[in-house]
Amino acid sequence: MKLANVSRLVTNSTRQGLRQVCALALHDTFNTPGGRAFCGFVCVYLFALLYCSCTFNRDPTSAFFDPRVGYERLYSVKRQEQALSFIAAAEERPVSPNTQTSSKLCLGISTIGRPGEQYVRSTIGSLLEGLNQKERRELYLITFIAETHRDQHPIFDERWPKVLSDEYLPYNVSKEESAHLEELERSKNFREKGLWDYRYVLNRCISTGAPYVAILDDDVLAVAGWFNRTMTAVDIANARTPHQRGSNWLYLRLFYTEEFFGFNRESWPLYLLSSVGVFLATGFALVLARMLGFRKYTSNRTLAVVCGTCVPACIILYFLIGRNALYPLASGVHQMQQSGCCGQGLLYPRDMAISLVDRLHEKGSGFPDSVVEEWANENSYIRWAVVPSLLQHIGGRSSKGDDFGGMAKHAGSVAEKIWSFAFEQYR
Repeated sequence: MKLANVSRLVTNSTRQGLRQVCALALHDTFNTPGGRAFCGFVCVYLFALLYCSCTFNRDPTSAFFDPRVGYERLYSVKRQEQALSFIAAAEERPVSPNTQTSSKLCLGISTIGRPGEQYVRSTIGSLLEGLNQKERRELYLITFIAETHRDQHPIFDERWPKVLSDEYLPYNVSKEESAHLEELERSKNFREKGLWDYRYVLNRCISTGAPYVAILDDDVLAVAGWFNRTMTAVDIANARTPHQRGSNWLYLRLFYTEEFFGFNRESWPLYLLSSVGVFLATGFALVLARMLGFRKYTSNRTLAVVCGTCVPACIILYFLIGRNALYPLASGVHQMQQSGCCGQGLLYPRDMAISLVDRLHEKGSGFPDSVVEEWANENSYIRWAVVPSLLQHIGGRSSKGDDFGGMAKHAGSVAEKIWSFAFEQYR
C-alpha cells in the first residue's frame, strides 16, 4: 500500500475517533446530573467574569481594572471649578491685615513654579472655598514660595495669595543659606532641597502655636467640608490612640492611593496555604457527602472535575477581583501602618512636628514621606488615615522635572498616577 494511502487512512480514522469521543463527551455532559451541573457552573463563571469587568474596573488592585475608567475625573472636575471661581473672586478683594491670634490647625503649602498650569491655585481655592467664618478663624494658612528668586514663580504678581493667606512666606535665610539653596536649584538636587523646604515650612507652622500642623503639596484638591472632617478625625485619633499599642500617633493621613492595597507578593505563602486549605476542604466535603449516601452526585469524575477545575477557577477569580474590592476600608478613621502612599497631605500633632523637624535636619536629604515613614517604623508610631481620602492629587507634571521614567504606566506620567480612586466618588 502506498504511503499516501496509509496516511489518508490514519487521518480518516483519527477524525472518526475524535468525532465519537466528542459526541460521547457531549452526551455525558448534557445527559448526566454532574455534566449539567458543570455546564451550569461554566455559565455562572462566564457571567461572573462579565459582572466583574463592569463592577471592579475602577479598582487598581483588580485584574479587571480599566485605566480609562479608573482615572476618569468625576468629582474633581466640579471641585476644581469651584476652587478656581473662588480664586478669581479673591483677585478683586482688598488685602487686609492678618488678625489671627489662635488657630487649631496651621496648614503649610510649599509651592514652586511649574511648566504650564499652576495647581496651587486650585489647591488653595479648594481649601478655603466653603469654609464658614468659625472654620476660617481656626485655620492658619501659610503659602510658602519655595523659590530663591520668588519673582520667578508665576503667581508672584497675582493678588489672591496675599488676600487669602494668613502668611505669604518667602525665604528668610542668611546669605550663606541662600547661596546654598540656589546651588541646590541649579543642580536640581530635589532630594535635599525638598527636605529643606518641608522642614522650613513645618518649622514656621510650629511657631504659630497651633496644636496641629498639616503640610500639603501644592497640587492637591480638597473635598468640600474637608476642615470639619479633618478635625473630627483628629478627635477620633486622639480618643483611640490610648487604647492602641504605644502612646503616640505620628500623623493623620489626608491623602492615600489605593494602588498598594492589593494582594502583596510578600504574602504569597499565606495565599498558597489558604488556597490549599480551600481545595482540601472542598474535597473532604465531597468525600463526606459520598459516605453519607450521596454517591450519585459524588462520583470519582465529579470529584475530579470539582477539585481539578471548579475550585481552582474560583480561587483564581478571587485573586483576580482584587483585595481592595473584596475587603474595602469602611468610611472613617483607620490605622494605616503599611501601604500608605503618598506624602501629599499629612497632619501632625504639634509635639510630633517639633520632633520631626529634628529628624529632617538629621537626615539632610531624601523624600519627606520616605523619611517620615522610616522614622515611624523605627519608633512604632501609630499612623492614622481618613477614609476615603480628603484630598485628590491633580498634578499632571512633577515639580521635580520629567517623570515619564520607568515608574510611569497606563500611558501617563508618574505624577498623574498618584491618584485617590475613592475621592472621585464624592458627590
